Amino acid sequence: LLSRRQRQMCIRDRSNGGKVNIRYGNNTSYGRISLVAPGTTYPYVATAANGWHAVEIGSKVGWVSGEYSKTI
Repeated sequence: LLSRRQRQMCIRDRSNGGKVNIRYGNNTSYGRISLVAPGTTYPYVATAANGWHAVEIGSKVGWVSGEYSKTI
């Protein structure tokens, strides 16, 4: 098995084909760190109780909705 640090998070396609927000916290009230295209991958950090996933993005930890991401 891979450790959590070795697992990757892949950004899924949105229903409208658009990009996905990576945020400072685990809901939409937090500001955006980045806007990323489907298929982009980031190192996985953790999953919050609300289904949002934490990922390493540069030197920061960002959050993406579980609706638009999956571990690989």
